[in-house]
Amino acid sequence: MTTRDLRSALRASPLAIAALVLGAGTAGAFVGLLSLASIPLPPAWYLGALGLAVALALSAVWRARRWLTVSALALSVLLLVGAGLFHFVAMRIPPGPPLVAIGEPAPDFTLPDAAGRPVSLSTFRGKRPVILVFYRGYW
Repeated sequence: MTTRDLRSALRASPLAIAALVLGAGTAGAFVGLLSLASIPLPPAWYLGALGLAVALALSAVWRARRWLTVSALALSVLLLVGAGLFHFVAMRIPPGPPLVAIGEPAPDFTLPDAAGRPVSLSTFRGKRPVILVFYRGYW
């Protein structure tokens, strides 16, 4: 091994370690925050961080092809592909057929109004129009 190869390997190691820490940290933070529904998880954040980890690992492999740099690249790519599949495929698949088809009357239900009093849909059926609003997401 020449001195130039050794210098290249030493410069590649911090990049590979940074890619490993960034990739594993992003995956760990994502799994940890997934249980907290009140904290939004914009996909640009975690996919961007995993993309940066892949770029760091590619740079490390380009400088020196060692087991650490190749392992960092493999793990980073695996995490990025897994997160992409999770976000763009698994989160977009509906859980099953809808319970109410378009054009069908809504089933009767009772929910509290803004003052906390119970209100049933059946009390309004045929008397006045009803608009149902489902807040999806967070405020």
